[in-house]
Amino acid sequence: MKIISLNIRGLGGTLKRNYLRDLISKEHVDMVCLQQTKCYCFRREKVFLLWGCNEVNWVENKVLNSASGVLTMWSNKSF
Repeated sequence: MKIISLNIRGLGGTLKRNYLRDLISKEHVDMVCLQQTKCYCFRREKVFLLWGCNEVNWVENKVLNSASGVLTMWSNKSF
């Protein structure tokens, strides 16, 4: 089982999103935990784009200030 935990310090840029999606795909990750996402809401489409497919579930802790936000995603196949 592979788990990635990153302090992403903002998930707004396409460079970070592309890096994360490529890392998940390349490493065949089962779970990703992101801190300091600075995102107010994760819609289904955004999570699917981050993960690279729709076989993912997630839970988020909404942003309270400019330095917070937690997103945990996991593969449906693994859990």
